[in-house]
Order: sequence, then C-alpha cells, then structure tokens
Amino acid sequence: MRGRTLLLSLHDVTPRHVRRLARAEALFRDLGVTHATYLLVPRYHGGWPVETNAEFSSWCREPRPFTVHWCLHGYYHEELRTGRTDRRSLRTWLQRRFLTAGEGEFLSLSAAEVGDRIDRGREAFTGCLGADPMAFVAPAWLFNRALTPALAERGFAWTEDHRRIYDLQHRTTIDAPVITWASRTRARRWGSIWLAPRLLQRWHDTPIVRIALHPFDFDHPRMVETIGHTIAAALCDGAAESYEAVLASAERATHAVMS
Repeated sequence: MRGRTLLLSLHDVTPRHVRRLARAEALFRDLGVTHATYLLVPRYHGGWPVETNAEFSSWCREPRPFTVHWCLHGYYHEELRTGRTDRRSLRTWLQRRFLTAGEGEFLSLSAAEVGDRIDRGREAFTGCLGADPMAFVAPAWLFNRALTPALAERGFAWTEDHRRIYDLQHRTTIDAPVITWASRTRARRWGSIWLAPRLLQRWHDTPIVRIALHPFDFDHPRMVETIGHTIAAALCDGAAESYEAVLASAERATHAVMS
C-alpha cells in the first residue's frame, strides 16, 4: 500500500435504512471508491431482523462496482434499559451522555451478556450473508473490557474504537484516527461540516485514516456535499483499502523487523 490508506466504512446497515444506504452507495460510485466496509446490525433497535428478510439479504449480496467487506455491528445497536444502575465509573457516564444517544449497546454489558449478543449477532449475520463475520465493531465504538477477549476467543480478526484498530489474533493495535459526522442536532451537523476537512488536513501525514459514515448523514444535502469532498480529498492522497489488507501489511512489517 502506497501513500495514505483510507478505510471507508458505512455504519448501521439495516433494512430500516435501505433508502439512505442507496444514497451512500451512489456517492461511492460517483467518487470511484474501490473498497468499503459495511457494518451490519442484525436487530436494529429491536426490529428489522436481517436473516428473515429475503429482499434485504438479496440486496446485501448484490454485486457492486466496489468491493464490500462485511462486519458485524452489535446486535440491537442500542443500550437496553435493564433497571441496573451502573456505578462503575464517571467515564462510562460521560461516554453515554456525550458520545451517543443511547446507542452504546456494549458499554455496560456483563461478560456473559457480551458473549450472548455476539453469538446471536453472528448467527443472524450468517443467515443474512451466508458467511461468518470476521470483524466486529461495537455501536458508537463504545465497549468495556469484556469485549475484546470474547471476540478473540470466537476467532474474530479485528475490532476498533475511536482511536485505533485492534488485531485480535496477534494482540496488537494500529493507530488510525477517524473522521465522522454527527447529524443528531443542527449544532452537531454544522460542527461536523466545519471540522471534517480540517481533521483530514491535520492528519495529512498519518498513514491510515478512517472515514465513517452513518445513514442519517444522507438526509442532509450540505453534509453529503462535505462528505463527498472529504472522501475525494483523501483519495487524492492515497487509496481506499480493506481492514484486512491493513492488518496483513502490519503483520508483514512486524515479521520483517523481527527477521
């Protein structure tokens, strides 16, 4: 891989958002994107089951002018209220309050609950796509310490948070900052529109940059315009790749240093 590597991902892939996902795909085609990672939610907010929806399953398996790499993205994509009070840390409260609007599904689960959600998600993923997931991203990139060992035990190759990619089988990490947009409020939308191109410029010399998109971004034309400009600028400096290729390149580099 030469130049800067772009890891482009489309979050919250669910029957709930099919029309918005189509707008995202049209943008990818127009920009000449070659690789994108799609994050599948099996039971988005408790509904829209993916494995029993034949039309959606067919859509997922359609050929595209770019390569799609599929990833499991939680199970419900929302933090279910169980009546438990989480007193573990101020940090958890701050993450729940400011980084997401109830979407941090894996932030406060017990180890047993984490394993159960992963297993149920994997079964639905396989039913929809006909293949097992090799990667997992927690909704809102929020999770506790139970997640990574549970994923490694089940053979998953990688996961990620806001700052890095985790190679689960080799127990290493790769620094990779992420650019994303927030569409929840007008203030967040305009803040994202202002910030995204500046982050790309700030990280000009960073070898790997992630750009993560969400379906609701595509309800706002001004935001879509900025997303398109940001992706195009990133592609001018490098190329879109897959997470798997990035992990393989890092592993080769490690072996070269050790040999």
